[in-house]
Amino acid sequence: MKRVLVTGAAKGIGAAIVRLCAAAGYRVVAVDVDEERLLELRGELPQIETDVLDVRDLAAWERVASRVESRGGPIDVLINNAGVCLPGPCDEVSAEDDRLTVEVNLLGVMNGVRTLLPRFLARGRGHVINIASMAAFAPAPDLATYCATKHAVRAYTHSCALDHRHAPVHWTLACPSAVETPMLQGMRKKRAGAVVFTEKPMRPERFATAILDAIRAPKREVLVPSARGKVIRLLGLFPGLLTRGMDDAVRKGLATLDD
Repeated sequence: MKRVLVTGAAKGIGAAIVRLCAAAGYRVVAVDVDEERLLELRGELPQIETDVLDVRDLAAWERVASRVESRGGPIDVLINNAGVCLPGPCDEVSAEDDRLTVEVNLLGVMNGVRTLLPRFLARGRGHVINIASMAAFAPAPDLATYCATKHAVRAYTHSCALDHRHAPVHWTLACPSAVETPMLQGMRKKRAGAVVFTEKPMRPERFATAILDAIRAPKREVLVPSARGKVIRLLGLFPGLLTRGMDDAVRKGLATLDD
């Protein structure tokens, strides 16, 4: 049975992926910077492995990957899920918050690929699943840096796939719409990024199910929900249309927050 490493695994989407993969019989390694929540997850799922990892730290990636593989054998699937969202108007978000967002959301993904791809190539098998967002296709107010990193993760994933198009390694970009997670709760409290709330957020288990399906039958892109993803991908091609419709979308999102 495949061995799956999930970053940002202590809560939200990551924890949902861990639970479903464990229930499906996969051997799961859950990593996160939050050691306390990892221990809670391990208490709930004693069959999984856990390790503390700050995805921004490339040297830590190497240490964790070596330690994990020496304990239980090679990793077959890397799920780069760790992410942050620190919303606000582009000129009001601090430089420190911008740097953190880029380092976690983009460099964290790149560090994971840089660490595990050589191992996949050496063994002649592997699967990289990078979690992005519908923000990978269309910009949004209050989310400039977040959207920038998700656009970048999409470009990076598909470019890596082209680099290794003849190698036996699968590449998947997974893009959810709004998911009910602690990250989204933080946006609610700040009343920022209101456009995200124009649709009811999905439960993390719904998106995690799509990830489980992608492990079983790899796809290059996974959009959840699919129909909304196709619309957002199309709208992203026309910034003028986005501008004209954005005031109404923000008002709708704020009304939802007020309910």
